[in-house]
Amino acid sequence: MKKLSLTKDTGVGAEFTGKAKKLDEARVWAFSGGRLTAPNWPAKNIHTDLEFAKNCGLPSRGASATQYMGYVAELMIDLFGGSWFKTGKMELKFIALVDVNDVLVSKAVVTSKQAEKSGTGFTFDAWCENQHGNKVVVGTASGLLP
Repeated sequence: MKKLSLTKDTGVGAEFTGKAKKLDEARVWAFSGGRLTAPNWPAKNIHTDLEFAKNCGLPSRGASATQYMGYVAELMIDLFGGSWFKTGKMELKFIALVDVNDVLVSKAVVTSKQAEKSGTGFTFDAWCENQHGNKVVVGTASGLLP
């Protein structure tokens, strides 16, 4: 896989793509099933139990949105390195259900950049899309490249 490269010379409109991630059953249960040592693991909720999800009005068990919010954060960390933990920000909106076994990829496009005293600040439109190219989370992310 090609290393992502964000530099002070990266221009507005530059696009970046993160690693594809499959939200398989084990990943969903590990993230949403509660304590692994709890009796009757996994916990019954909209992410682990189809009947529970349908009783809540959902068509299927959806993966937890915070999982794929993390995929956008991972892309930002890949771009900014450890400095993103100090200077990074995200604002995301979850717009579609993600089913177990969907494959998601995070993407970002530079929408602005500005020279600052301690580096170059970048702002991105950021999102995750599924294997069909449908966006499931959208928003913005930003950080400072030292």
